Amino acid sequence: MTPAKYSSVFHSYPLSNDLKMAELVSLGLPAGILRHLAVAFGVQPSGIAPYVNISEKTILRRLGARGKLKPDESERVARLMRVFVRAVDVLEDEDRARGWLARPLRVLGGRTPLSLMASEQGAREVEHVLGRLEYGVFA
Repeated sequence: MTPAKYSSVFHSYPLSNDLKMAELVSLGLPAGILRHLAVAFGVQPSGIAPYVNISEKTILRRLGARGKLKPDESERVARLMRVFVRAVDVLEDEDRARGWLARPLRVLGGRTPLSLMASEQGAREVEHVLGRLEYGVFA
């Protein structure tokens, strides 16, 4: 699967249904989703560590065990999937979404959207910016 197809993998999760996602997160997402995220962002699996606030060693250990992520890890991974899918929906292209997420934005105090993904508050701010983009509040 090429990186341009990864938003469809993430769409297989009920990202817009908080109740269903809460259930999946509490059970633990499959660790393999980390590989999908890494490919979607064009990095090694350990390269997504800062965006999901999971150490590189833990990511590699979870992938090696081929099990499930812990609920707190699953929550952070689900957050990154949710924002990535939202960016693809708004920008209508995965390459544009990846570029936008990695670009420092004045509206975010010069930070990149990806740098804010480690916290729920940061992710919500990125989603607010995407909402404004979607409705043409600023370009």
